[in-house]
Amino acid sequence: MRVLPLDVLVAWKDDSDAVALSFDDGFANFATIAAPLLEEHGLPATLFVSTSHVGSTNAWHSPKQGRHLPVLGLLDWDGIATVAERGVSIGSHGRTHRPLTSLSAAELNDELAGSFDDVRRGLGASPVFFAYPFGAASLRERNEAAQIYDLAVTTEMRDLSKDEDLHMLPRIDAWYFRTPGRLESFGTPAFDRYLRVRSRGRRLRASVNRLLGQDGG
Repeated sequence: MRVLPLDVLVAWKDDSDAVALSFDDGFANFATIAAPLLEEHGLPATLFVSTSHVGSTNAWHSPKQGRHLPVLGLLDWDGIATVAERGVSIGSHGRTHRPLTSLSAAELNDELAGSFDDVRRGLGASPVFFAYPFGAASLRERNEAAQIYDLAVTTEMRDLSKDEDLHMLPRIDAWYFRTPGRLESFGTPAFDRYLRVRSRGRRLRASVNRLLGQDGG
């Protein structure tokens, strides 16, 4: 299986299996654990950073959302610049990690355009990729992101299609590969069935959470 940069993957015309690697939030341990391994094996990757939290922690969750999540340190701009020098592409994950669908038009612009400006100031280079916090994106958010970024990724759990919307790209969380042998089954009918089942379960949980007023997890 090939590992390609995100922008190369979406333009990939070969029938062979290929993936792109991406990491959200910009945890400090990305620089000490993931980045050296990626460099050692020559694997391209994209790191999406929440720009208002750079150098702080991931304590942006509500008590309900974060009750099972550890609070971890995030890279500062120098740390982000260092991993970028090692070949990691840096994208935006918004400013505050709030779900964009809950924001006013002005707040949405601040998250999208403001985080673009933050990365440009912090690194001296403009980001071209965006990751929707919590994967939350309706047509409004998609259209706004398309005005600023070349590509944007969701958390929709499926393979890429041939005529993919470049600003609503799916991603499969590594959590779903934790079972031994699951990664090796990627691209098989069995793995496709597994994804469909897990996707239905995720949609059901999201519907229940909305009914209970716990949206945004």
